[in-house]
Amino acid sequence: MGRRLSSPEVIASLRDGRFLVVGRAGMDLYPEPAGTTITQASSFVADLGGSAGNIAVAIARHGKDVGLVSVLSDDAVGRFVASKLAYYGVNTDHLHFTDEPMTRSSLAIAESRPDDANVVIYRNNASDMQLSQAHVSRIDFDGVAALVLTGTALSDGPSDRALETLAEAAQKAKKPVILDVDYRASAWQSSAVAAERTLNFTRKCDMIVGNDEEFALLATSRDRADGDGFALAREMAADGQIIVYKQGHKGCRLLLGGDIQQFGVFPVKLAKPFGSGDAFLGTLLARLQDDLSLEMAIREGSAAAALVVSRTGCASAMPDRHELASFMAGYASS
Repeated sequence: MGRRLSSPEVIASLRDGRFLVVGRAGMDLYPEPAGTTITQASSFVADLGGSAGNIAVAIARHGKDVGLVSVLSDDAVGRFVASKLAYYGVNTDHLHFTDEPMTRSSLAIAESRPDDANVVIYRNNASDMQLSQAHVSRIDFDGVAALVLTGTALSDGPSDRALETLAEAAQKAKKPVILDVDYRASAWQSSAVAAERTLNFTRKCDMIVGNDEEFALLATSRDRADGDGFALAREMAADGQIIVYKQGHKGCRLLLGGDIQQFGVFPVKLAKPFGSGDAFLGTLLARLQDDLSLEMAIREGSAAAALVVSRTGCASAMPDRHELASFMAGYASS
């Protein structure tokens, strides 16, 4: 395993270059009008979805150079996803298409409701899990700001091995490896496998972003088995990793070395309970490239998260710099 970067080296690398985001992108369907349940719906609106796709869009909305590394199904849904990525300004040079029988791009049907919102996800034989070492072995890290990985891509092969290859190549090129733990129980054989494989992979990462439940999961691995996610986060930070520990409505904590900083949230009227994490991370990275401090970038990521859950849609809800500034100014003056 190559040497991890120090916190100053990570921040310095993020100041310039293209972001490469790896993982799933799919089609989202939302019942219309907002508030309609899936069972009552007579019409739906389609948009881009999937954690990696949404993170890439959040970065692109700030005018940054970002590409998605993924595999889509070679059908109308896959082409819809590719078209939407390009529409939102995400580079598609590292998108691949598969025509393997019954391998499909993900589909999510999600209700825009503040309470009891149903989200139904179809990921049987998901195309993004077909990302292979052959797909990624020739990616050039010259001019790359950071490699951003989403943890669901570790849940099966060949995608898990492709992520290992990418992380090793990024380390060799001295580029930051950033992991959004992105735990989805339905994607994994078991929580034990998820904990073991993901915790092992975090050792290759310079920045780790996850919530209470995700760090608690990692702390149930055989190496730990105590379930104390925050204690694990503190150990990772003491070992030199940048840890962003999300706490839902309580905000988040930044752990650097032995220092811990707490950040609050921006209260909003909730439209739906999803999309905030993708907005948070994408905005955080984009604003770091604008030379903001890590602390200020986290605050802007929190504002973007609040904006997204106050709007319908996901990719389409990602704010640009001007929307974000106006939103934050409203809180500063209140």
